[in-house]
Amino acid sequence: MTDIYIISGFLGSGKTTLIKTMVRSVFRNKAVMVIENDFGETGIDAGLLREYDLNVTSLSAGCICCSLTGDFAAALNGILKDYSPDVILVEPSGVGRLSDILKICFRQEDKGRLHIRKTITVVDIRTFDKYLRNYGEFFEDQIIYADLVLLSHQEECPDRIRAIEEKIQRISPEIRIEADFWDSIPLSVFRFGPRNSNVIKMEMEEAVAIRPVRIRRNACGEGGQKMNFVRRYFARDVFSSVTLRWEPPLTEEQLGKKVLHVVKHADGEILRGKGIVPGENSGLVFHFIPGSLSIEPTSAAGNQICFIGTGLDERQIRTLFSEEEKDGDTCMGHNRSAGFGKDNTDQSAD
Repeated sequence: MTDIYIISGFLGSGKTTLIKTMVRSVFRNKAVMVIENDFGETGIDAGLLREYDLNVTSLSAGCICCSLTGDFAAALNGILKDYSPDVILVEPSGVGRLSDILKICFRQEDKGRLHIRKTITVVDIRTFDKYLRNYGEFFEDQIIYADLVLLSHQEECPDRIRAIEEKIQRISPEIRIEADFWDSIPLSVFRFGPRNSNVIKMEMEEAVAIRPVRIRRNACGEGGQKMNFVRRYFARDVFSSVTLRWEPPLTEEQLGKKVLHVVKHADGEILRGKGIVPGENSGLVFHFIPGSLSIEPTSAAGNQICFIGTGLDERQIRTLFSEEEKDGDTCMGHNRSAGFGKDNTDQSAD
């Protein structure tokens, strides 16, 4: 039977980097497949994972929990039928609800071909308070249904670690939190340990559920009486993405100025930026979250850039990125590697 791990986490928390770490250490000598879900029409993270000779199935232009439910189920069935791997790692979009992905996996687990081994959520301590405050419904769900929470970028804000741990435990008191560098965490932490009781409860509810018909908010009942049903928002209702192609080679400085020009002048709020573009001698990969931009060379080929956020105007962003970069747009927080462990690997990949 194939074990399945779900690697969750909000935009830019470090899910892709965690998968690379786990493949090198936790699943050494194991047959591993990855299902990667980018929100938007892009497969940037899939390209970065293939650098590690991983077999990757990429689902894009939506979320597993929204428009890609059928695609995700088909991808699981195809992998199990054609490859029968030891492990499947699922990296959902950063704006997806962990609970929704779990429900889909439960249906596949019932068929007896895979076992949900662990749900892991990556939390970036730099953005925790902002995202909890502004996107609580999505953000909290990824913590409530996690068996294990791993903190990222803890070396940048070591004085905040304890406060963030306490806030996470208020959301999910029984959760296990690891604040150490990922490559120093015992392998047993990833492979074993108790399940989150919220996950167990959901599994039991799904087994006996009679699915209700959804009713629109403020629908009228008998006699014209208003019925105030709370609307449940999907990621596509709240977040938007813009993907563009870029062919001309750029230097690191040029790329940084272009990204920050978009971030500074675009309407709405950009929560995540990532992409691979041609450089002078090799490809360049960048990762942006508010307050931090990293750019570094990569052997992966690519010509795509993706911005994710709220209230984004596609035409405006395309225009801004194509404009001549402004002298005043400097690279805030620019670094070649954000650093997460002994090998100083970047943790800003989503």
